[in-house]
Amino acid sequence: MSSVIVKNYQADERLHIHLQLETSNLSSDGSLSTNASLINFTLSRLKTEELKFAIERLRINLNKKQLKQSRLKKTRKQNYEPADKGTKDDSFRDVNVPIEILHHGTVLDETVLNEEAWVEGALLKVGDENIPISYNLPGVRLEKLAATILEGCPLFPAAEPEFTTLDEIDFFWKTFDKKDIDKVKLQISRENVDLVGTIQAQSFTPQADDVGKYLLLVSIPKRGSITGKVEAVVSQSAITKGPGICPFEARHEHTKQHSESSCFRVVSYNLLAEVYSDTDFAKEHLFHYCPYEVLEMDYRKHLFLKEIVGYKGDFLCLQEVDKHIFSSHLNPALSAMGYTGLFMPKARCSEGCASFVRQDKFRVINSHDIVLSEYLSSDPTCADIWEEVSKVEPLRECIEERSSVLQVTMVESVEQPNHVVCLCNTHLYFHPTACNIRLILAATALRHIQAVCDTYKQEGKTTAMVFCGDFNSAPYLSVYQLMTFQVVPSDHADWSSGGREQLISTLELHQPMNIKSACGTPSYTNYTSGFQATLDYIFIDNDLLEVAKVVPLPTDEEVKANIAIPSRVFPSDHLALVCDLKFS
Repeated sequence: MSSVIVKNYQADERLHIHLQLETSNLSSDGSLSTNASLINFTLSRLKTEELKFAIERLRINLNKKQLKQSRLKKTRKQNYEPADKGTKDDSFRDVNVPIEILHHGTVLDETVLNEEAWVEGALLKVGDENIPISYNLPGVRLEKLAATILEGCPLFPAAEPEFTTLDEIDFFWKTFDKKDIDKVKLQISRENVDLVGTIQAQSFTPQADDVGKYLLLVSIPKRGSITGKVEAVVSQSAITKGPGICPFEARHEHTKQHSESSCFRVVSYNLLAEVYSDTDFAKEHLFHYCPYEVLEMDYRKHLFLKEIVGYKGDFLCLQEVDKHIFSSHLNPALSAMGYTGLFMPKARCSEGCASFVRQDKFRVINSHDIVLSEYLSSDPTCADIWEEVSKVEPLRECIEERSSVLQVTMVESVEQPNHVVCLCNTHLYFHPTACNIRLILAATALRHIQAVCDTYKQEGKTTAMVFCGDFNSAPYLSVYQLMTFQVVPSDHADWSSGGREQLISTLELHQPMNIKSACGTPSYTNYTSGFQATLDYIFIDNDLLEVAKVVPLPTDEEVKANIAIPSRVFPSDHLALVCDLKFS
C-alpha cells in the first residue's frame, strides 16, 4: 500500500518526506502494472522552496528506482534465456510519470512553497493513484532494553516521543520463552506483533516466574485519534534472579505515601558513577569486597532506580550521575512518573549532578547553574575570596583545575505560587588533603545561592534554600562549620590542609544565612571497608523551613552484612538521605 509521511520539525528549515510507492513498472502515462512492488525513498526539501523542485526531484528518484528494477529484471531474465540480438531494449527509458499535489480536489500550482503544499489533508497524485499525505504522525523511538533485567526491579521504556507525548504512548509488555524468540522477531520485522497476553503499563516489574524468560516491549504512539507506527523491541538476554529483599525496602515503609500537602520530601543520593566504579583500582582495592557482576552498572542501576522511586520524593538531588545513565535510564523512568529532570555535567567529565522535581506539586521556573571555579574567578560577589586565592599560585592553579558544579533550580509551589524553593545540588572535590579547596568552593556556592535567593525575595516571594549534596566534608571540618556556624576564622586548621605552598593565612569567611542540617549528623553516609564518614547533607534555611520527618538510615548490621557497600543489596557506597520539610 502506498503512503506519504511528512515530518515538519519546528526548528528545522527542511521538510522530511518519506514515500512508499506500490509499483514496479510505470508506463509513460502513469498506469500501474499488475506485478507491483514497493519503492521507498526520502526527500529532504527546504520549506521555503517552490513545490516544482520537490516534484521534479521526486520524478527523478522514481525514474532511478524504475531503471534499477528494470536492469535487475533484465539480468535475471538473461540468466535463463539467450539474448535476442534483433530485439531493441527499451526497458531503460525514462518514465514521464504525472505527479501532482491536490488540495480539496484541486491541483496545486507548482509555485506554491513546500511548507504550504505538503500538509495534512492533501493528496499526492502519482500516475492514477491518489495517496493521502500523513502529516507529523505521532511516533516513538525505542531504545534497546537493558542488557540485564532483574526480577523485582521496575523497568521503564527508554522512549523518545515524536509529535506526541509520553502520556499518549501506549506501552505493552510480555514475557515469553526462549524457543519463541525467532517467532517474535519475525512478527516485529513484519510489523504484525501479537498483543495477546501483553500487559499495558508505563512500567514492568518482572516476578519470580518470569526469571529465565525474555521480554517484549511494544509501543503504540498516539495523538488524539491519530495512531502512528508501532515499534517493538526484545530483551537481549533472559530475565535474571534479583537480589531479594533489600534494606532500602524497610526505609520505603516510611514513604509509602507521598508527602502531605503542607510538606515536601527531599532525597539526596550519590549514586557512585560508573566512571569511578568500573576501574581496576575500584574493583581490586576500593571495593574489593564487592563481586564484579554486582559492581557493574547494568546491575546497580536497577537497584538505585527501585530505591529512588520508592522514596516518593518531591525533590531528588543526585550526584555522580553518568550522562548516559541520566539520559537512557533515570530521565525516561522518572519523566514517566511525572518528574522534570535536569542534568549538569561536571566540567571536562562524563558525570555530574541531576535534579528531579515532581511536577504535580512544584513547577520549575528557572535554572542558575554554575561551574564553581569559573564563578569564583569571574563574579564580583566572590572578588574578595579570589583576590586572596590569586596571591597563592599553587592554590589558584589547583582551584582552576576543579570541575565541581552547582545546580541551582528555582521551583515554585503549585498550590502556593508565592512560595519558592531554591533547590541546590553539588558534589565537592574529594581529595583528602583538599579541605581548603572544598571550603573555598562551598563559600563560592553560598555567595551564588544568596545572590539568587535575594533576587526572588526582592520580587516579594518567600524564598527558602535547600542545599543537597556530597560535600566530602565531615561535621568537624570547616565546610560544615561555615554552613551551620556562619564563620570560619583565618586560623582554622583546614586552611593548611594543602600544605605550606597552598596556605592562606589572612582569609576569614562569613555567610549570613541561618542554615541547619535537616538529617543531623549520622555516624556515616559513606561506608567502604577502608573509609567511613558523614559526607552527605541536606542543608536548609532554618528561618523559613522546618523538618517534619527524617527517614531512618539502614542499621549497622544491614550496612556491614556484606563487609561494606556497595553490595548485592546496596547499589552505592553512599546512603540516601531522605526527609520531609515544610515552610515555617
